Amino acid sequence: MLSERKKLLQNYHFSHQRNLSLRVLKIAFIYLLLSITWNTIFLIFDIPYSRANILFLLLPMVVLLCILALNRQRKIPPSVMMHVVLVFLVFVSCCLYYGSGYREAWGYFLAIPILAGLYGNLRVLFIYTSAGLATMLVVNLSHPLVNALDSIDLSNRILLYMILGTFSYLLPRQLNQMYKNQVNLIVSSVETTIEQVVKTFIVSIEAKDNYTFGHSERVSKYAVELAMRLPEFQDKQRLDTLRLSGLLHDIGKINIPESVLMKTTKLTDEEYELIKTHTVVGGRMVEKISGLGQLKPGVLYHHERWDGKGYPTGSKGLEIPLEARILSIADAFDAITSTRSYRASATTNEAFERLKQASGTQFDPALVAVLDVVKGSWNKIYEEYNESLTEFETMLDLQ
Repeated sequence: MLSERKKLLQNYHFSHQRNLSLRVLKIAFIYLLLSITWNTIFLIFDIPYSRANILFLLLPMVVLLCILALNRQRKIPPSVMMHVVLVFLVFVSCCLYYGSGYREAWGYFLAIPILAGLYGNLRVLFIYTSAGLATMLVVNLSHPLVNALDSIDLSNRILLYMILGTFSYLLPRQLNQMYKNQVNLIVSSVETTIEQVVKTFIVSIEAKDNYTFGHSERVSKYAVELAMRLPEFQDKQRLDTLRLSGLLHDIGKINIPESVLMKTTKLTDEEYELIKTHTVVGGRMVEKISGLGQLKPGVLYHHERWDGKGYPTGSKGLEIPLEARILSIADAFDAITSTRSYRASATTNEAFERLKQASGTQFDPALVAVLDVVKGSWNKIYEEYNESLTEFETMLDLQ
């Protein structure tokens, strides 16, 4: 799975390729049109200020119009259009060389490494710089535009071409760095905004139920510790998605009245059905918030059961997203070890035993098997948060 940074870089790069190709073709069209018009006027009025061959100017114009027409009908992919444009530039340089009639016409080939470098692809730069140099040597030797080609002049042409090609090497590096800097800035800004949105939601959720203070953060940490032991979560992006899913897994409880959330007696059937809606509400909320859509599987399905008796869809086994199966275990562990309005907390050892007893019925057996590995880290998380909670409650008592 591509990270957000890679996706943005890829989209930005394709957009750059497409826009650059179209601009180069438009500039080429304007230049050829002006050249044809300019030299045609001289020919019509027999003004001796042009040695250009109109045929060699009309030929690339026809090819250019065909390229533009084909792109209009078929929408040539940016990566293909890039090669079409660069091959066209080599062709145009040859036409202008043969059609201009003056010695310095070889200078048109110098545009090839410059424009190839603008695409920001080192391989493309090397290929078309080499192709342009080879083509320039061939046309210079086959049609020198003077009676005898000066070897020193030819050597200087090659040297100047190579200098431009070398400087063009710096262009893709600079462009790539510019892409990365802009994308990193955008992604960092988005990530900061997402973190702030998530924290705001957590405060809103936990403010409705004093008994769940710190619940979302603990569930998130338990889930990450478990996921880190799985091969599917060696990707940092997916692990971060799980972390945020844990923080927002109960976001739908914003829609549940406090009288139901903090009820100390048994819930009625209607109240229980209302509680069950928090997964669907939460799934819809994260789905509609830009940047949080990838959290939906964990938020929506974290109350599904391995045996298919959970909610909201009754999915079972591997039908349940892996993120949701992990969150289900982490959520249950924290619920068992936390004091709630309707019961006291249990010890961590008791919680681990209950989770193991529910292996294959409520929880994924493969994930339950990993609990022995994470037992130490989960106990550490529990102790740290329990100490913080005790300190917080003591401060409240002193006020």
